[in-house]
Amino acid sequence: MFNRLIDSYRPIHQPLMTRPSYSLELVTAMAMPLAMAMVEGRVVAVLARKVFDVGDFGFATIMAGPVLANITSMLWAMLARGRPKVGFITTLQSIMLLLIAAVAVLPNHQASRYGGTLLVAMMLTVRCLLAGLVTIRSTVWRHNYPRAVRGQITGRLAMVSSLIMSVAPLVTAPLLDYRVELFRVIYPLAAALAAVGVISFSRVRVRREKELLDFERQPAARPTPHGDAAPVYEFDNKATPESSTHFWNVLRRDRFYREYQLWQFVGGVANLMGDAAIAKLVIDWTERPPYRDYAFLLSMLLLVTLPMVVMMLVLPYWARYFDQVHIAQFRSRHSLYWILLQVLYWICAMLGPAGLLLVWLPQIVVGIINAGGTLAWNLGHNDFANRRLVAVYMGIHIMLTGVRGLFAAYLAIYLMEGWRGAGLLPGFAGIGPHVFLITVALSVVAEIGYQNLKRQLDSGRLSRNVAD
Repeated sequence: MFNRLIDSYRPIHQPLMTRPSYSLELVTAMAMPLAMAMVEGRVVAVLARKVFDVGDFGFATIMAGPVLANITSMLWAMLARGRPKVGFITTLQSIMLLLIAAVAVLPNHQASRYGGTLLVAMMLTVRCLLAGLVTIRSTVWRHNYPRAVRGQITGRLAMVSSLIMSVAPLVTAPLLDYRVELFRVIYPLAAALAAVGVISFSRVRVRREKELLDFERQPAARPTPHGDAAPVYEFDNKATPESSTHFWNVLRRDRFYREYQLWQFVGGVANLMGDAAIAKLVIDWTERPPYRDYAFLLSMLLLVTLPMVVMMLVLPYWARYFDQVHIAQFRSRHSLYWILLQVLYWICAMLGPAGLLLVWLPQIVVGIINAGGTLAWNLGHNDFANRRLVAVYMGIHIMLTGVRGLFAAYLAIYLMEGWRGAGLLPGFAGIGPHVFLITVALSVVAEIGYQNLKRQLDSGRLSRNVAD
């Protein structure tokens, strides 16, 4: 059984037209996570807290970074318009690796109080570059992988990446527990190994890219529904230059996509708040005896490795379901796990430091959520967008993710911990574990919204966008 599973990842078992691209991306999926694991929010948050003594604001910024940076996505979509996509992506990847390697030269909090500030700024920059990579990579996937197998193929790539990202912290954490200054070797080494993935991706060719670039170099055109009321959109050749594909025009004209993004926003705020709050609690709990001597290992095991292992196990099930249904139906089932997660977080937080013994349970749910979320977040917009407008739709999706990143993590930390009074601003003692009751309520609202969207797209109109 295990051999069959491994064998299914071989390029020869993928559809013929997808094999060249898949083969090259498979190498990238194995190499790039070596570096990306080192800047994953929960990994670098541990380093920031324990080595650079980053305060609550910096900690919240690191936790918010993966989504906060997404506000730049529309900028990346504009910059990449009319430019070869693979070359654009590899440039972003190269700059990211240089910044990751540069972490090695940052001074710790004992040498300088600016080391933590520089770390936060560098990680936010890396996340901005990653937002551009994800935005443009969606176009590559849309053109190179047919809709009927897109979820399964990208799911396999995500599985490989997750495997590497789950193992890497387990290798590095004991080294950091032994001697924390070893991060000055680990970060540049990870970046050097990841460069193999950049070289491999640079050889990917986008199918019919000339046609795509010719379209992108023309005056902007609007998305217009044709035929059935289902959300399958085609380019309107009669569109005028004034009818542009900018942010507000797409949301104004595409009611289904607008509602989908609304419920994504509500549920996403809940998830970001919950993730930031539980990460801070776990890191603080592991700084106490008897966990202090292996704080890095325990923190990364709970916050990073366990969710990723679970993600790998359940992702194939989500991938098959994703390829069968519209994203609205997918999200209506997927978001049920969001509610369960926030309830479990609240229970752990109510137990105080003893809750560390139970944190593994909600982290299993995190893995289940991330498995489905990897597919929905990267590919869900394709069920609304024509292939020539996919970067615009993805840009809107990522930008709105960044907007909630502007406040969600900060809101969670300060509601939980409180703040000192200053001037006209009175002090606030914080609500402690009850911050998770807010995230539960938001998750319930998002689930109701997805169910309502699913009902609007009734059985006669519910369909996937199967256009190439």
